[in-house]
Amino acid sequence: MRKNIWLWLIVIASIALSITMIIRTEKPIPKENKDLKVNLACFNLYTSAPIVAADLSDKIVPSKNYFAEAGINPTIIKRSKGPEIVDALVGGSADFGTLAITPQVFQLLQGSEFVIFATIQTTNHDIKVVGYRSAGVNDGASLKGKRIGFVGGTFGEIFLDRYLEKYGISRNDVSLTSGAPAQLRDLFLSKTLDAIIIWEPIIQDILADPAINKADIMVDVDPSIYTGRINLVARPAVLKAKAEEARRLVQSMIAAEGLIQDHPDKVRHYLEEWLDRKPDTLIDVFDKNTFKVELDVPNLTRDLQMEAKWAQKTIFHGKAKIPKDFSNYVDTSIMNAVAHDRIKE
Repeated sequence: MRKNIWLWLIVIASIALSITMIIRTEKPIPKENKDLKVNLACFNLYTSAPIVAADLSDKIVPSKNYFAEAGINPTIIKRSKGPEIVDALVGGSADFGTLAITPQVFQLLQGSEFVIFATIQTTNHDIKVVGYRSAGVNDGASLKGKRIGFVGGTFGEIFLDRYLEKYGISRNDVSLTSGAPAQLRDLFLSKTLDAIIIWEPIIQDILADPAINKADIMVDVDPSIYTGRINLVARPAVLKAKAEEARRLVQSMIAAEGLIQDHPDKVRHYLEEWLDRKPDTLIDVFDKNTFKVELDVPNLTRDLQMEAKWAQKTIFHGKAKIPKDFSNYVDTSIMNAVAHDRIKE
């Protein structure tokens, strides 16, 4: 009897020792496997300041790393304009992207849906009209008969139409050229175009060009025409599948917002490096107060509806199918889980 008991004790001890050895020899999970991987397409412009602030937070404030603290490991994909970000989202190379309303509306009317789950910047003074006084461009009314450049498929296009309409000018009254921001800059500098509808910091590039006589340049800022919102968007299925990644991304953007408010000059410095620009070239452009992480559901829904009506009439000539409820394209679940007080409903 005693012999059997000893045999059982030996067996039990052997099992316990084996379990202990397994536990002790188990390798810790590498940190990179703990962080959720995300592909994020964003503008190669100063509007990406929150993304840059989060990505380079350890340089701005030592011992801080907002993406890592949120448990996210993003691959940042730089693009120069909205349609290129759309391509990354539709093609699947990006999970999330930063977009203005206009490219989202264009895709919506073509049957490809995106949903907004946060806004990271809101401003009504970024898009401007730039023209040569020597070409007769002195104000909005003087654009009639002029050669004008704009970035098609972006908020620059709806700004163009609203601006022309304000001064009683139709598209048929002007000669229009659509191109990427850098192309428009070069066409303007070569005087192939009399005026362009463009945003910062392209305007600063133009004014800094040594061949330019600043006194010959008319710059019109009209905040009454358009309020632009740079939003975090995703395809509905991707947002559902990667809801946790989206929550962590928004969490890091909120932390970055605070960093921009507390250390604007440092953020701007690293933003200039990120954009491959000379130091201090964004001083006249960078406005820390435009960067706020929020979700203004009524205004976003209204903007989606208004731009869809404009695109239906101007771009699609009545052939697109207009959704009945635009609130379906603003998802509150992510922001609600992270910071409910930042939602306006």
